[in-house]
Amino acid sequence: MHERLLYLFDQYYRKTISPEEKEELFALMADPSLEEPLKTLILESYSREEKDVMPAAASDAVLRAILGTPTTVRRSFPLRRMIAIAAAVAVLLTIGAWWLWRPHPAVPVIAKKSAPAVRPEKDTEVATLTLADGRHIPLDSLMNGEVATDGGADIAFKDGQLSYNRAGKEADPNAFNVIHTPRGKQFHVVLADGTRVWLNAATTLRYPAMFSAKERVVEVTGEAYFEAAQQATAPFRVVVPGQATIQVLGTHFNVNAYPEAGSVKTTLLHGAVRVAATAAPDAPVVLSPGQQARVRDARNIVVAKVDTDHVMAWKNGIFNFEGVALKEVMDELSRWYNVEVVYEKGIPDIHFFGELSRSLPLTDVVKALEDSKVHIRMEGAGRMVVLP
Repeated sequence: MHERLLYLFDQYYRKTISPEEKEELFALMADPSLEEPLKTLILESYSREEKDVMPAAASDAVLRAILGTPTTVRRSFPLRRMIAIAAAVAVLLTIGAWWLWRPHPAVPVIAKKSAPAVRPEKDTEVATLTLADGRHIPLDSLMNGEVATDGGADIAFKDGQLSYNRAGKEADPNAFNVIHTPRGKQFHVVLADGTRVWLNAATTLRYPAMFSAKERVVEVTGEAYFEAAQQATAPFRVVVPGQATIQVLGTHFNVNAYPEAGSVKTTLLHGAVRVAATAAPDAPVVLSPGQQARVRDARNIVVAKVDTDHVMAWKNGIFNFEGVALKEVMDELSRWYNVEVVYEKGIPDIHFFGELSRSLPLTDVVKALEDSKVHIRMEGAGRMVVLP
């Protein structure tokens, strides 16, 4: 592991690191067991730049700043301080020197709030169900009880969850329903076969009201977590149109397929899945629990071990920004708070380490970003401008 860190850091220093290697390096930098070797690399980099070697206590302070490790942990707050890491070693070291020689005020924290669940700043859309005949049903204001009958299924709503059950009439597997969640909202549905699906914000799920006896196929864009019911005679498949197909028999997995991300990420929590890129259907990969397949350009698949708690943070009411690039952070905030993000002079190459509660108002999130030296100008309630 130390050898790999040394290689990645050297590539990083020489500015020859690939995007995949950069992600791997940031993940290693967040590993507490690698603190000492990372400290050594930072000090050696200072020497390369003909800088004075820092005292040990000072280098510890720099390392804490870079890794986002606070001197004391205050568990009564929902926010862990996030520390931005510039994605070039020269800038990284400059940040370290700044942290070393600047005055050290107390670490700012945001007090826990007793506010209700977060709502987007511009709450103009609602989650909707579209039936096979084109009828649109707003889901936010439904009362408990039967919603409709469609394609041979009775559709019911109870305690914020939509569920499908076979009706007395003959099933029609070609009667497709669509659930769409707008920015800032999530939804939970139980399909006719018992499969449970949690939809993240800005997500669309298309599925038959009743599945056929031979196969179960749904389509998704955005992000959704599936707990697929086991039916050996009817494989369950998730299709990301034009990108990938995920096939399972009975498993728990997450699919992240936002168009702006440029890739489809399938993360397996339990069971087994087979992932095939649309342009290379004859070269699938089979995942084991804890692995993630990333499909790029509908053709290339990269498999890696991931932290499933990180991946599933959205479902548990958390923004997990451990090792996450600024653009990905802003994309997620844009979807959740329903705001437009604009970069005044390009996208700063910055990564973060920390977590935020999704119940925080946008103003507190902006403050956390500014504490991490990301400069933001709010223009009204619906536009965030990221400054250089």
